[in-house]
Amino acid sequence: MGYTGNAEEGGELFLGKVVGLDIGGANLKYSDVEGNGEVIYFPMWLKFDELENYLFRIKRDSGGEVFSAVITAELSDAFKSKSEGILYISSVLKKVFDEVYFLSVDGELRRRIDEPLKFSASNWVASVLFLKNEFKEFIFVDMGSTTTDIIPVKGDVLADKTDFGRLRRGELYYAGLLRTPPHYILPEYDGVPISPEYFAVMGDVMVLTGEISEENYTVDTPDGRGKSREDCLRRVARLFCADEEEVGEEFLKDFAYACRNRFVEILRGLILRKVKEYGIGMVIGCGVGEVLIERAVDELEGVEYVSLRGRYGRASDYFPAFAVANLLRMEG
Repeated sequence: MGYTGNAEEGGELFLGKVVGLDIGGANLKYSDVEGNGEVIYFPMWLKFDELENYLFRIKRDSGGEVFSAVITAELSDAFKSKSEGILYISSVLKKVFDEVYFLSVDGELRRRIDEPLKFSASNWVASVLFLKNEFKEFIFVDMGSTTTDIIPVKGDVLADKTDFGRLRRGELYYAGLLRTPPHYILPEYDGVPISPEYFAVMGDVMVLTGEISEENYTVDTPDGRGKSREDCLRRVARLFCADEEEVGEEFLKDFAYACRNRFVEILRGLILRKVKEYGIGMVIGCGVGEVLIERAVDELEGVEYVSLRGRYGRASDYFPAFAVANLLRMEG
């Protein structure tokens, strides 16, 4: 896979401010080529019919004149199939933005979508193609609120092009910093099986460990209540079918750290698998969960870590949008 630069499908590129879009299942993200952007919580499965209004807001706030997009929200159960999702989302994008290009999993920027599945789950493609301009061998790890990408690059991009294939190969781990139910990470603690009910999410755990603040807990809470430490303690206690008073704050805090540590351990194993499989000695990390990626890599001997937060600041949180904006700028 390589960036093929096919943005010239309907005439010359529009000259103006370029803004990249990452249309995800839980968040809408945008960025200009300088890294100025935003993450907007948008549960597609609940609000898909409001997408147009949100995109008009992005058009206004970003000041963009020409847009490039990657799409991952097609997997949302708002749609009967991924093809239906791609076609719906792309039609809304075309309605809102006068000039918009779509990145395929083959690395092509196109104004028309003739084969919808080629534009499914293309956010990680933008990131690695942008990074290939500087780095030749690396494992790209992007942890968002919901999922984690683990993409090996050794001259060529070596990952599978579908979510199904990447799940099978350990290149997509369906867990993230905020929305994942804790029992998926740690199904038992202190001899007690953890309830698989939707009582709490990893956002609650991360508030208790101090990884995030209440303001960084940007997704809905399972009970619809607040995001304070006290709220998080109450929800985590429910995982043990208990009130906080029954098990005690220290027990819940210890569980939160154990859950965080297990998440890091799982992530470290997935990264190490790709390090050994391809003989790659560099990991490039980004996303809202970069703090956990760095923890995971810290204990991998002989592996260099490159922080995209260190290089690009807040753009790390919406890196695919930043990357696809720059890919279009380079084409123009």
